[in-house]
Amino acid sequence: NLPPDHEIVIGMDNSEFIMMAINSLSQTLLTAGVLVILVTLLFLRRVGASLIVVLTIPFSLIIAFIFLFLKGYTINVVSLMSLSVAIGMVVDNAIVVLENITRHVEEGGERPKEAAVFGASEVGTAIIASTLTTVAVFVPLIFVSGLTSIVFSQLGLVIAITLGGSLFTALTLTPMLSSRWIKPLDATKRGRLFRLGERLFQGIEAVYERILASSLRHRRRVLVSLIVIFAASLGLLKFMGSDLFPDVDTGEISMQYRLDESARLEETAQVGKRISALFSRLVPETRDRFIFCGETKKGIGVALGFSEGPNCGEGGAKLVNKRYRTRSTMDIAEVLRREVRKIPGIQELKITATTPIKQVMLGGGKQVEVEIIGHDLEVTNRLAKQVREIFERIPGAVDVVISRKKPRQEVHVLVDRQKASSLGVSAAMVAQVLRSNYYGFEATKYREAGDDFDVFVRLDESNRRSLDDIGEVDIPSMDPRIGSVKLGNIARIVHSTGPVEIERKNRERIVKVGADVYKRSLGEVKADVEREIRKLEVPAGVTIDFGGEVEEQHKAFRDLTLLLIVGLILVYMVMVSQFESLKTPFVIAFAIPFAFTGVIWAFYLSGVTLSLVSFMAIIMLIGVVVNNAIVLVDYTNILRARGLPLYDAIKQAGRHRLRPVLMTTFTTLFGMLPLALSRGDGAEMWRAFGITAIGGLSLSTLVTLVLVPIIYSLFERRTERDEKGEAI
Repeated sequence: NLPPDHEIVIGMDNSEFIMMAINSLSQTLLTAGVLVILVTLLFLRRVGASLIVVLTIPFSLIIAFIFLFLKGYTINVVSLMSLSVAIGMVVDNAIVVLENITRHVEEGGERPKEAAVFGASEVGTAIIASTLTTVAVFVPLIFVSGLTSIVFSQLGLVIAITLGGSLFTALTLTPMLSSRWIKPLDATKRGRLFRLGERLFQGIEAVYERILASSLRHRRRVLVSLIVIFAASLGLLKFMGSDLFPDVDTGEISMQYRLDESARLEETAQVGKRISALFSRLVPETRDRFIFCGETKKGIGVALGFSEGPNCGEGGAKLVNKRYRTRSTMDIAEVLRREVRKIPGIQELKITATTPIKQVMLGGGKQVEVEIIGHDLEVTNRLAKQVREIFERIPGAVDVVISRKKPRQEVHVLVDRQKASSLGVSAAMVAQVLRSNYYGFEATKYREAGDDFDVFVRLDESNRRSLDDIGEVDIPSMDPRIGSVKLGNIARIVHSTGPVEIERKNRERIVKVGADVYKRSLGEVKADVEREIRKLEVPAGVTIDFGGEVEEQHKAFRDLTLLLIVGLILVYMVMVSQFESLKTPFVIAFAIPFAFTGVIWAFYLSGVTLSLVSFMAIIMLIGVVVNNAIVLVDYTNILRARGLPLYDAIKQAGRHRLRPVLMTTFTTLFGMLPLALSRGDGAEMWRAFGITAIGGLSLSTLVTLVLVPIIYSLFERRTERDEKGEAI
C-alpha cells in the first residue's frame, strides 16, 4: 500500500544483462551455423553433398543437449559459447570423409557403396586422431580447481562431447548417406557455377603444387624465413597486455563514497544529493539511479558488501542499452569519477562499471591491490601512503584507496571496576545503558491499518551533546539500597581516537592499497607498480605482496600454463598412438608454434589482451591446428605405403588434401567469425576467444601446408639414408 507519489523500481538487476547476453549469443550461434552451411555449399557445390555435411550439425547439437540435460547444466553463456565454438568444427570430420568418398566416385570411378566404405576407412584413423587431439586438451580441465575450473570446465566438456558426436556421425551417418546420395556427375550436366568453381579450385591446387615444389627445392631458405617470422612476432609480446577477464559493457555503474570519520549523516546525505545532480547533468543515458547512505538495520548492508556508517554512501545507475548510446559504461564512469572527486569532503571514492562475473568470482575488490603485512601500525601506515603515491603516478590507475581508515574520534568510558563493584554496578551494565541511551532500543511496536511500526527510544538530543551529559547518565545498581549511580562517579570519560578496523591475513596485520584500471590492461599497470615498489626501502618485519584481481590472475594463468603443457603432452601421445611413431608426431608439432605467432599478431592488430578467455582459446588451438597436419601426413604415409616415391607422395598428398584442409579451416573460421565480430550484449567476453582462434588457426594453416611437408621430407630422407647405411 504505497502512497500515490511512490513506486518501487528495480535499480540493479544482473539477470537482465545475463538474459540479453544469452539472447545475443543465441543469435551468434545461429549466424555461425548459417555461415558454416554457406561455406560448405560454396566448396562442395552440390546440394545433396552439402546436406550430408550439414546434417552433422543438428545431430551433434542434439548429443550436446542430451549431455547438458543429463549433467543438470543450464543453458547459460558458457554452454552457448561452447556450442558457438564447436559448431564450426563439427562438420570437419564429415567434410574429410565426404570429400574422400566423392574423389573416389569422381576420379576412381568406384561405385558409391564401395567408395563410401573405402573412402571412410581410408581417412577414419586420421579423423579419429584429429578429434582426439582436440578433445585431449580439455581433459586436464577435470583436474583443475579454482577460478579456471568454475569458468571453463563446462566449456571443455561441452566442446568435447559435441566433437565426439560429430566423429560418430562422420563415421556412420556420412558414409551411409554418401552411398545413396553421391553419384558421379556427367560433365555435360554440371552447371556453369559448378564448372567455374571447379576451375577456381583446380587453379588454387595448381598454384599450391608449384609453391610446394619450390619449397621442397629450397627447404633451407623457407625454413630460415619462417624462423625469422616467428622470432619477429615474439618482439610484439611487449605490446601485449593481460587481464583476468575482458571488460564487459553491462550498462551498470556502482559507486561508493566515504567522508571523514567525524562526518554526520546529514552531511553524507547532502553529498549524495550533489552526486545525484551530477548524474542528471552528466549522464543523460541514465535509465534508473539510486543513492543511499548511513547504516542498515542489523548491518545487512555489510553482509551484502556495502560500506556502512554515517559517513558512508552507496549509489548506482542502470544505463540504457548500449545500442542507444555512444559512450561505453567505462567512459561514463570515468567522467563521473573526475567530477565527483571535485565535491569537497569526499576522502574515498570508487566508481566502477560492474561486471557480474567479476562480482561473483572476486567479490568486487580492487583490480590491483598491494598488501602490506606487518605488526607496527605506524610503519605500515607510512608505507601505505608511499604506495598510494606510486599508484597516483601510474597512468591507468584510478580510484586509489588505502583500506585502513583514518582513526575515528571516540569517547572512552574508563570504568573504575573496583569502585563500581562496591556500588553494585558492572561494566556490562554500563555498556548496556549507554547503548540504550545513545543508540536506542526498540521499545514496542505500533500498529495502524495493518502495518507495524517500530517504536525506537533513546535520550533526547538535548541530553546527549557533551561529555558532561554522559557523566550524568544513571546506571542502575544491583543493590536495591543504592538504586542508581551517576556514571561520572564510577568512570572517567575522555576524548580519544582509535582505528575503525584492523584487517588481518593469516593472523598478521595487513593494510591494502588498491586501485582500479582504466584504458590500460591489468598486467601493464601491475608491472609499472611492481617496478616502482622495488625502489622502496621496506623495513624488517614488513612484507609487500600483490592481491585482488592480480592475485587471481596469477593463480589462473599458472593453472592454464600447466593445462597447456599437459595438453601438449596428451596431444603428442594421441599422435604417437595414431602413427605408431615418435618421429611423425614431432613433425606435425611444428605447426603449433605458428599458431602462437598468429595469436600474437591477432592481439597486436585487434587490441585484445591475454585473458582467461583468450588463454583458453590458445589451449584449444593446440588440439585444432594439428588436425590439418594429421590428415596431410596420414595420407602421405598411405601413398608411400602404396609404393610412391617420397617427393611424389608429398606432392600428391598436398594436392589431394588441399581442398578438405581449406574446407575444414574455413568452416571453423566462419564458425568463429560471429564470435569475433559480435557487438551484442556481453560480446566483449567471447570476442577475445573468436579473435584468438581465428588468428592462430589462419596462420598455422598456411604454414602447415608448406612447413609440415618440408619437415616431413627432411626426417624421411634422413631415415632412408640411415636404412641404406644399415643395409650396406
